[in-house]
Amino acid sequence: MPEQEITPASPDRSQSRPRESARREQACARLRLMLLLRQPPQGRRLREAEWSDRLQVNRTALREAFARLEAEGLIEKGPVTGYFIPSFGERERLETIETRVMLECGAVERICRHGLNTPENLQNLHQTCDQLERLLAERLALGVAEMDRRFHDLLVATARSRRISMLYLRVTLPLISTTVIEAQAWTAQVARAVSEHRQILSAMAAGDVASARSVLEGHLRDLAVIPLFAT
Repeated sequence: MPEQEITPASPDRSQSRPRESARREQACARLRLMLLLRQPPQGRRLREAEWSDRLQVNRTALREAFARLEAEGLIEKGPVTGYFIPSFGERERLETIETRVMLECGAVERICRHGLNTPENLQNLHQTCDQLERLLAERLALGVAEMDRRFHDLLVATARSRRISMLYLRVTLPLISTTVIEAQAWTAQVARAVSEHRQILSAMAAGDVASARSVLEGHLRDLAVIPLFAT
């Protein structure tokens, strides 16, 4: 009987794909957070070699991350090649706040109209308020900024509207303001933000859309970005 030719088994890539996908997601999330924290600064070019090394992903995965972040409005394509950090001036800030007012107030109205303002659905939002107070007590400025943003992200997600969520993703504000204020003023501002978050939730739970919208609009116009404090 002739010997049967034995071919080496093909490597099983089924397990490596989830790991690669996870690395891409982590790289995109890390870069997104750095951009929101204004690291690197405005106007900087994102060089593939540098960021592939910093994020520990190959260039194909990095380009996918760049494409996603461009779709979110966090980076822009250069006039010839490559990606850059866009400038974010006063006009862009005001336009972003105006758009967020429309989207987040629309989310509040939808939540109440569709009966999504139940204690169970609002629980995570209440928890962010509790966490904000803890971070405020510990004076963790970056943690406060991230948790404040999480409240608004969850508010939009609670509306369960894919289209509102997609639009909201495109109107991202930096987490950190370039303004630096005195620690006492910072504490008062964060405490006010937490209080307004709770007022919004109380009005939503009661189905009082008008009150929730009124507090939310004033909150976004005054406290859209939490500043840093001077040490």
